[in-house]
Amino acid sequence: MALIVLGAGATRGAKLREGDAPQGDRPRPLCLPPLDGDFFTQLQRIANDKHRETVNCLISDAVELFGHNFQLTLEIMFTTIEHQIRIVEGTTGERWGEDLAELRAKRTNLLQGIAAVLEESLSFSPQGGTGLKHRDCEYHQALVERLGTNDAVISFNYDCLIDHALRTHAAGKWNARYGYCLSMKPGPGAQVPGEKFWNAPDPPAKKDGTIRLLKLHGSLHFLAKSEGRFSLKERPYTRLDPNKNLHFEIIPPEWNKRFDEGEFGRIWAQAADEIHRAETIVVIGYSFPNTDLHTSSLFRVSGRPGRLKNVVLVNPDRDARHRAMNALRRGMQAKTRVMVFDTFEEFAAVDRKLWDRK
Repeated sequence: MALIVLGAGATRGAKLREGDAPQGDRPRPLCLPPLDGDFFTQLQRIANDKHRETVNCLISDAVELFGHNFQLTLEIMFTTIEHQIRIVEGTTGERWGEDLAELRAKRTNLLQGIAAVLEESLSFSPQGGTGLKHRDCEYHQALVERLGTNDAVISFNYDCLIDHALRTHAAGKWNARYGYCLSMKPGPGAQVPGEKFWNAPDPPAKKDGTIRLLKLHGSLHFLAKSEGRFSLKERPYTRLDPNKNLHFEIIPPEWNKRFDEGEFGRIWAQAADEIHRAETIVVIGYSFPNTDLHTSSLFRVSGRPGRLKNVVLVNPDRDARHRAMNALRRGMQAKTRVMVFDTFEEFAAVDRKLWDRK
């Protein structure tokens, strides 16, 4: 059984195309899928005027908090706002001029900025058509085509690039009702609302015959419904309310992440089971950052001693690869085979038999 772990580098390293047109036939968007360190660079490359107010407000918030010519990561920005909100809530800080409503508005605008960057970089308007369509990725397609129904994917990304690849290229081995491991109302006819938008072509895979996709930090197409359950939105980047806000359910990029509550607790528990079962783990573009201690702990605790036969690291950063090895060490043994690829492109080009040896 193989477990694929996807980080922001997997989306940034994607080879995107529009519909059936190869990437070389259309210009690559100026705005790229963001990394933590260049989020504000990509934000300012958004060309769609409908996001202009969001972009301007978010840059203004950053300048107010960190001054002009700021050097700022997405995580630091979000953590700063979140902790200011908690301090004001816990100490009645409004007495000293801090406006709680204004801080919450900054938080909302930052979340909307994340969605705007992903919309700009991962969707397109078809010629002669209306609305937005999701871009295809050649490398995600190759990955999905190599996966079997006993495999699982853990994604730390808010975007729906891997979801789109599954619904498009995983006929017979993907079922959104069961693959996301989301809870459903008990009783006959139980389903995940919106599952039809994310299923592979009919007939979808059976309950015990689907790839599992566990989005540990949430997703832009997750929407919280009654009783804490999630539904799946048809259009992850473009559905707006009267206030022009996108609604979605994610664990924000801050140091103190709430990963053990409600539906996310269920997803994280399933991820622990998949880590324990895995004989091969492939880490694509996830760097196990030092601030993400809960994720490192998940892998350290859940690994089954001596279980891993293959570890594949797809990342050009030597320090990131070293952190990944440390997180996976419990499951490794002297005979564990370790392979390294610098890019998603290199990994997507090789046959599964090369990296998943029995």
